[in-house]
Amino acid sequence: MANSALERALDAERGPKRRFPWAIAVLGVVVGVIGTLGAAAAIGGPLAIGHRSDLPLERLYGAVAVSIAARLHSGNQANPLANDPRAISTGRAAYTGSCSICHGADGKGNGVFGTATYPNATDLTTGDAQERTDAQLFWIIKNGLSFTGMPAFDKQFQDQDIWAMVSYMRALQQHGSGVAALAVPTATTAQLAVADPHGNATQRGAAVYFALGCQTCHGAVGNAPGELGLREGGREATQAIRNGRSGMPAYDQSLVTDAQLTDLQAYLATIGRGGRGD
Repeated sequence: MANSALERALDAERGPKRRFPWAIAVLGVVVGVIGTLGAAAAIGGPLAIGHRSDLPLERLYGAVAVSIAARLHSGNQANPLANDPRAISTGRAAYTGSCSICHGADGKGNGVFGTATYPNATDLTTGDAQERTDAQLFWIIKNGLSFTGMPAFDKQFQDQDIWAMVSYMRALQQHGSGVAALAVPTATTAQLAVADPHGNATQRGAAVYFALGCQTCHGAVGNAPGELGLREGGREATQAIRNGRSGMPAYDQSLVTDAQLTDLQAYLATIGRGGRGD
């Protein structure tokens, strides 16, 4: 009896018993995991950004991740412009100006920047790109892919133009389709030298022209083939820049200010079929 009373007194002095020691263990594990992930991000992040050779299974993981994302978000909408010759022509113009710099004029992933990025640009004529649905390709073009060189074009192109780009990509994938890629002349050193953001209006306009990548579609001096070639600038050119047109993105105030547009008009007036074209 005395012992029981003594034990109760000792228990009261010690305080309540710890009934959940596992909670501390779980907390320790969580803190450890967070610390490990933080250290991995701090040390591994810069190394991952700078690496240019594949880690084990990296390509496979990337391909699976893209496939899952495209399937989850794309839906199953059919391409409303499939096999439409006019849409293919529109898509070719949009593709030439916005995609060929990475994916190449013929879609084989051999564009100037496509071979220099990591991961390198996808060959759009075979493999995964050929197996994806039109809806998946549309979603990728519109929304882009994080952690790759693939940008989103939802702010530059309307949905109809993106569907047209998908139609053109399908034409590139079909051997004997009769659709030829457009070869836009590469800008020469002399043509690029005209650009000067601190020069006169024409030189400032050239700087805007090249900064926007207009030469990838229209040529440095408007000397691209077919409908991509430019005539002398004017009101029509201004409307096309601000509002876009079939196969051409729109450039609002956030991309081209009114002052830059005035300079751009000065440059356009000197090039193309109505200008010097040299």
